Amino acid sequence: MPDDFRWRATDLEAMRRALRIPVTPGSIRAINDAMAGLESHYPDAIPQARAHLDAIALIDNPPPSSGPEPLPQVRKVTRKGAAGPVPDELPRRKLDVVEYATELLLEEVSTEYEIPRQVDSSPSPARQRASHVRELLLILPALQSWIPQHHDRFSGPLIRG
Repeated sequence: MPDDFRWRATDLEAMRRALRIPVTPGSIRAINDAMAGLESHYPDAIPQARAHLDAIALIDNPPPSSGPEPLPQVRKVTRKGAAGPVPDELPRRKLDVVEYATELLLEEVSTEYEIPRQVDSSPSPARQRASHVRELLLILPALQSWIPQHHDRFSGPLIRG
């Protein structure tokens, strides 16, 4: 049988991480049994399952970005202030200040930036990951029962004793 239709040595752990199955002896045995059953009964599905595992691993651990993020662009600049340079000697007496018009010494600048949006028509990484997980569970349906169904991190089963 060609190597394309066999599991890689790292696929068991990749499967556990992709499906977010907790590490227990029973869960590891269940993943191993499901993978062995697929390899013996339907090895043609293994390349597709490995592709889904690789895609999920890429979503969970994205490569570093290749280029810098786009810089903000100036959208609007407004200015208030003196049209010319500030004189060397500023007024010292109150009468000189009234005569001099000090509002010409003030300068007010405001700049508005627009951050360019990157147009990305692809679905969010969470949706992509969920889609790959669903496809993986179609190939290995026995693992569905091992996936924790906790939707809230702060809730759990009620244990009475």
